Amino acid sequence: MKESQGRAPIEDAILVSNVLKGDVDSFQVIVEKYQLNILRFIYGMIKQKEASEDITQEVFITVYNKLDMYNNKYNFINWVLQIAKNKTIDYMRKYRKVYESDIDEAYNISSSEMGPEESLEYLEVKENVNKYIKTLDEIDKQILNLRYSQNLTFRDIGEILDITETTVKRRYYKVRDGFKVFCK
Repeated sequence: MKESQGRAPIEDAILVSNVLKGDVDSFQVIVEKYQLNILRFIYGMIKQKEASEDITQEVFITVYNKLDMYNNKYNFINWVLQIAKNKTIDYMRKYRKVYESDIDEAYNISSSEMGPEESLEYLEVKENVNKYIKTLDEIDKQILNLRYSQNLTFRDIGEILDITETTVKRRYYKVRDGFKVFCK
């Protein structure tokens, strides 16, 4: 179904309304619809499969418990991603580890699909991307993760990270231009 600008898709609004009326099956539909996106998003931040799965479960428990706080003026997935971001940051703080985002996850390029020269070139680019990402601030890593792995708009990213769309664009293009300089 088509969604209106800045509002939850009609289907999501109906599902949320049904859950609030006690329809548990509608919540199962929500989980099935968004679970993989949330898992990928969290994994993109911490690169730990089991922890990502655990946090994903926590996210959906929180979504269920706080569903009455959701404002349908906003995209439902953005609200869920914001909860996922907060839960993941809490996890990172709790274990005091530094996790690096890895932009190449978004491309899903299989080395078996490339010839030897292309494969070598890909590995060099991947290494440069990883080195560059390690130099970035956490907010810039999150912007890249949301942009490349979730294919979100700058507006949606701003909504999730609680910053303006202009700030997201400025940081994104600064990171992109910085990568060009980094590779020279």
